[in-house]
Amino acid sequence: MIVLTASDFGIKPYTFGRLPLKTGSLSELDACLQEWIRHPVRQSCLVGFINPHVYNFAHREPVVRNFLRACDLVCIDGVGVSLVFRILFGQTPPRVVATTLFDTALDWPFQGINAVLIGGTPQQVKLAADAINARRGAWRIAGAFHGFSNADSYKDILRKYSGVDVVLVGAGTPKSEQILLDAHEICSGALCWHIGGGTVGVFAGEKHRATAWVSALGVEWIHRFIHEPHYRSRVYPGGFEFVGHVLKERFFASNKVKP
Repeated sequence: MIVLTASDFGIKPYTFGRLPLKTGSLSELDACLQEWIRHPVRQSCLVGFINPHVYNFAHREPVVRNFLRACDLVCIDGVGVSLVFRILFGQTPPRVVATTLFDTALDWPFQGINAVLIGGTPQQVKLAADAINARRGAWRIAGAFHGFSNADSYKDILRKYSGVDVVLVGAGTPKSEQILLDAHEICSGALCWHIGGGTVGVFAGEKHRATAWVSALGVEWIHRFIHEPHYRSRVYPGGFEFVGHVLKERFFASNKVKP
């Protein structure tokens, strides 16, 4: 079995408050995932991301905390999380946009990766699956399912596809985290990857990507604030909630993320 925290790939442990996170640069995460997917004997692997929105849920929902702690790899997706790492916790992990990591994986130079995609509306998930399959690369979406079913329905889906290589989920937090924890148990040897609902929207052609320079500067949230009305609540009041949580994490031990 391969251990994804191998130092050969530069994967390092960090701590955000009391959340242990293992991450690296885009190239390091990509190299680690490629090595994992090609390994002849592999264990199930969890990959997630953290941004202020997900972190707020980690304070409300045990399933989100449990998922992040169980993850083998985590993208530091939000610029807010990156700044807090540096300013309050004295650490500088690389920032990697979750959609960019997945986009990079779609160009892997080999064939034969079978995946299940869960998330979005029925129309979105079909369009996203068709777009991924149309690239004719390493990936083939063997089953695509919307993100509005109940938890038991997803368990039935996962049992049906228990032999797939990858389970991709972008059904919103905390539902995505619950589905992926179930997949981790049911789909032995699968890469269980939280790609995010935004990623499903991008590949469905219903969400506009920010330009490369906007993403590089870490101000993609401004692009989303302008173009995605539903996102605005994540900035206000969500941004203030995030600041409150991290200040308590830093200065008031009794208010840290629950075990």
